[in-house]
Amino acid sequence: VIENLNLSGVDRVYVCTATSSNTVFFTHCALRLKRSGTVVPRMELVEVGPSMDLVVRRHRLPNEGLTKQAMRKSIDPHKKKPKNVKSDFEGVRGRVYIPDQE
Repeated sequence: VIENLNLSGVDRVYVCTATSSNTVFFTHCALRLKRSGTVVPRMELVEVGPSMDLVVRRHRLPNEGLTKQAMRKSIDPHKKKPKNVKSDFEGVRGRVYIPDQE
């Protein structure tokens, strides 16, 4: 339940509509605020982006061998470890070498 909403901060809306058990309509809209006689502005949805009709076709999982083959990751033997870089709970930290000044 939403009690307060800042309408000036909302500018895009994604509308998902399920019409049947296997069809979903997906629409990208912009929210336009128009003047009204009250404190709350009148809102209009304007379609601005791609709209898609999604149909669920695969309702069975593939066999285990095919799944394992599709999820396999290749190992790059030429990948080098970056020098002077550490990662911990705070994030990635690097060390910079600065020679002594004369």
